Amino acid sequence: MSLLEVRDLTMQFGGLTAVERFGLTLNEGDIVGLIGPNGAGKTTVFNCLTGMYRPTSGEICLFSKRIDGLHPHEITQLGMARTFQNIRLFKDLTVFDNIRIAFHYQINYSLACAVLRLPGFTSEERLILGKTDELLKIFDLYDQRNEIASNLPYGEQRKLEIARALAANPRVLLLDEPAAGMNPHETEELTKLIQWVKDRFQLTVFLIEHDMRLVMGLCQRILVLDYGITIAEGTPHEIQNNRAVVEAYLGEEAL
Repeated sequence: MSLLEVRDLTMQFGGLTAVERFGLTLNEGDIVGLIGPNGAGKTTVFNCLTGMYRPTSGEICLFSKRIDGLHPHEITQLGMARTFQNIRLFKDLTVFDNIRIAFHYQINYSLACAVLRLPGFTSEERLILGKTDELLKIFDLYDQRNEIASNLPYGEQRKLEIARALAANPRVLLLDEPAAGMNPHETEELTKLIQWVKDRFQLTVFLIEHDMRLVMGLCQRILVLDYGITIAEGTPHEIQNNRAVVEAYLGEEAL
């Protein structure tokens, strides 16, 4: 089943075309990677998909609904969440509160209900607290629930960011360079975590990554951008043996 369809996505900034006629189909259960040199347009694609940029032209459909032009929170409510290359936690808040905040999309009580502490507010807050604790336990962060987020080791902050994204209850998860800044051991653990999260939460995953061990070991299919243009798409084996990709990005050692 196709969850995300991108057709002829183009993003221009003045006279600069950052992405040109990008296309993508994400089917249920996919793990798809997007690679390419710095400045190739990868994060621009993510920003268009998540409503941070409005594309110059093209169509983006999530669950058969046009989303190009929607605001980020509207897209999140429809079932697509993301993480960022530079971790964007609420660094002065606790681990617990970072996840708790992400449940605000699911709140149904009114402001008056919250101010007066009516039964609807109490029952929903109790449910959110329970769901927050559940996510902390799943990601092995429960013992750090009262820690300030900025005090966590880098790898744990990445885990927290992914857990917070999952609090929005997405079906499609976008990961923007999740292994950035990690050492080889942390990257290996992250690879296992992404696969586990995908299976545990029945997600479809689209990721940007420069670490080729992670990409080749995790993704079923890979797209390659160069100067905003898709120059290749295929399995990890096909991408590793694509001469245009090797010349533009991977280097001769990939052959």
